[in-house]
Amino acid sequence: MMRRIFLKTAAATTVVGSGLTASAAAAAAPEVLETARAVRPNEGAASQKTYRCRITVLKCHYDQELADRYLADPKAGPCQLFKPGNEFVVDADGFWRMLNGRFCAEAWDAISRYVYAAIQGGSIMKGWTNDEKMMITCCNDGVRPVVFKLERIE
Repeated sequence: MMRRIFLKTAAATTVVGSGLTASAAAAAAPEVLETARAVRPNEGAASQKTYRCRITVLKCHYDQELADRYLADPKAGPCQLFKPGNEFVVDADGFWRMLNGRFCAEAWDAISRYVYAAIQGGSIMKGWTNDEKMMITCCNDGVRPVVFKLERIE
């Protein structure tokens, strides 16, 4: 619904900003102009539904063969920051503060776009997982990846 209002508002702004007078714009697209007048930024924001995202650590892998071949310290072992079962709940306010020592920067870089989609109420993996509000993803460390489950929660 909000997308439709946004598109109508954008269209009205384009019509009005095109050099037409307001009366000419209203004649060209009256319903669009009315939508633009009726919708104000942040109006009704308090009534919008809010979402959170639960991040659960499922597994911490370690590929010894790759470590022996490529790492400076082949005995590094799996990620020391996360353990299976760790959970983090992120809301819109906390999204921007996840790097304050609570989360690995590389892992956050790999998953934050999906977390953001979840807290905006979006479908994370529609058609791929058996629940569009959930996905399985991992950090981008090829030798010791951490596997996460992301869930949109209300």
